[in-house]
Amino acid sequence: MKFDLESQATSKYIDELNLQFESFPLFCEGESKVVRELGNNLVLIRMKPTLFSYKANRYAIVEGTEQYRLEISRILWQCLAKAGVTVSIKGVGKHSYVSEKVTPVPVEVVVKACHVGTPKHIYKKMESYQTRFGQYICPGDTHEPYVRFDWRNPLPERDECLPIWIANQYIDIKVAEQTALKSFHVLRQFLSPRKIHLQDICFFITQDGKEIYGEVSPDCMRVKYEGDDLDKDVFRQGKSADEVLNKYRKFLELIQLPTIN
Repeated sequence: MKFDLESQATSKYIDELNLQFESFPLFCEGESKVVRELGNNLVLIRMKPTLFSYKANRYAIVEGTEQYRLEISRILWQCLAKAGVTVSIKGVGKHSYVSEKVTPVPVEVVVKACHVGTPKHIYKKMESYQTRFGQYICPGDTHEPYVRFDWRNPLPERDECLPIWIANQYIDIKVAEQTALKSFHVLRQFLSPRKIHLQDICFFITQDGKEIYGEVSPDCMRVKYEGDDLDKDVFRQGKSADEVLNKYRKFLELIQLPTIN
């Protein structure tokens, strides 16, 4: 089978594989995905309807989120691939997707273009200190995108920022930084005409730093539409399962539109 990320024939073939999902050898299973081996260095992956927030100390199963995450990722993977970003995903079906077999890297590559999330919470009183350029960094401020490398701790522990030397032992930080920044800019250019503001995102990138291999969905980014959260922050804020589903649905509807005038 010749895989094509945008091919309907590929999608139908993956749907057929999905019917036999349990029969394929298990490669690994995490909190959010089940990965099964297909052979020929390919894997079949199903997302789980799980949500977890370290900050809110909250875990839940929200049925339906996995389908929105898959469909949103499909559109954004296609967007990245068209722009020349290498992705490991070969094709997407209704309930699962096929990817190159990749050994997971225990490091997340985070791009932030807004002072939100972890930096806002752990750097106390930062807004009180003037930078060497005569400015202040205040909660919610937008800024030039930067890249951070985080060690992926097992749940429920918090992921932790890595010193550059340690991060470089597990992933090529220079190449990964370039891949992450390019991917961020591609996604921002795609989302902005739809009035979606991308504040930050977490990428899963291969050890050589060249290839995106994880989902690209509201579970791993912060996005706002007209000041409204369309991401996992809704879950962090203690909102109901229906509210989470509504926000993910809205995100999908917006990115399916050509643009918004």
